[in-house]
Amino acid sequence: MADPPAGLEASATYQISEVPWLSGLPGYEDWCFMTSSAALDTLNNAAVRPERWNVHAAVSCKTDFGHGGLYYHLHGAEKPIAGSRVTWLKRPRGIRYEQTLRDIVGESKGFLSCWRKQMVLGPGDEFVIIGNSSLEVPVPQGWQTNVVKRRLLGPLRDG
Repeated sequence: MADPPAGLEASATYQISEVPWLSGLPGYEDWCFMTSSAALDTLNNAAVRPERWNVHAAVSCKTDFGHGGLYYHLHGAEKPIAGSRVTWLKRPRGIRYEQTLRDIVGESKGFLSCWRKQMVLGPGDEFVIIGNSSLEVPVPQGWQTNVVKRRLLGPLRDG
């Protein structure tokens, strides 16, 4: 992206396999790696600036609906753009997750990165583990998973 907004470090778009929050249909994911959540206003304003409006409108008119989430980096790579497989995790309610999640990450094969949802803006699960095509995540009893394959359509910016 030419002249990226302040706070945007990298971004990428993926075609994804079926997920429950898209009624079991395949879809797309856009990931924007920001310096902090404070930069979201700048990103949102930049997306609809007059010089970018046509691009924004061309994409949004092809979208039936969308969901969003704000995720916080916990472990591994801070910009796992090449990750082609993800495991979404939901923990049993009422339990601490920190040590269990460290154990899951430590025992995972093909691991690249782990993130935790900070705000509920859509129906995605609480944690996401991103890995390469050989990602295997050990799942403790009571935890729920959704494994999603994704294909990188292009990093808009990788900096």
